[in-house]
Amino acid sequence: MSVHIVWDWNGTLLDDLELVVRAVSRSVERLGHPPISPDDYRDHYTRPVRQFYDSLFGRHVGDMEWLDLNKTFHELYYAEVDAAALAADAVDALQRAADLGWGQSLLSMSTHEHLVPTVEAHGIAHYFDLITGLIEPSGDMKASHLRTHLASQHIDGEAVVVVGDTPDDHDAARSVGARAILYDGGSHHRSVLDAVGAPVVATLHEALDLIEAEVSV
Repeated sequence: MSVHIVWDWNGTLLDDLELVVRAVSRSVERLGHPPISPDDYRDHYTRPVRQFYDSLFGRHVGDMEWLDLNKTFHELYYAEVDAAALAADAVDALQRAADLGWGQSLLSMSTHEHLVPTVEAHGIAHYFDLITGLIEPSGDMKASHLRTHLASQHIDGEAVVVVGDTPDDHDAARSVGARAILYDGGSHHRSVLDAVGAPVVATLHEALDLIEAEVSV
């Protein structure tokens, strides 16, 4: 059975939750909201991202406010992203998948122009058949981007396992007939991920254990 893993970046391979929370805090402070904690972020985070801000503020965020929040967040985030570390077992997991002969690619909702240099700086770009980010930050859903990502590699969804940290990763996987494994080290509480119905893991190696077990059946 052929296997191709589509890895998520933010909150999965990249351990950037503290940076994200810091950038969100500084962005919302501009609009009079107090700084948030990691738990606050996980309590409210959703996609589309604009709905996250609606939930956080407890009201509809206006168009100009949304544009300001989105712009400010990305400016702050990308100014510090080089200091964010990989997940503790990211490199070992990537090497393990490579040793097993599985295909691997990276699909992120980060902008492509920032994504590729960051991945390269961590020395892991060679593990991926394709690295894909967005042309510009949109805050939308992942499904359409996953379809394009797989089509450009001529990969059928049935061979794919998406490993990510959000219900949106699960929904995107389902939209192409792929499987999803959700990692609880990122943007959502474990209880939220458990409710999705996909397997939930605490480490990236656990995700590979599940895939290996399925392949060996």
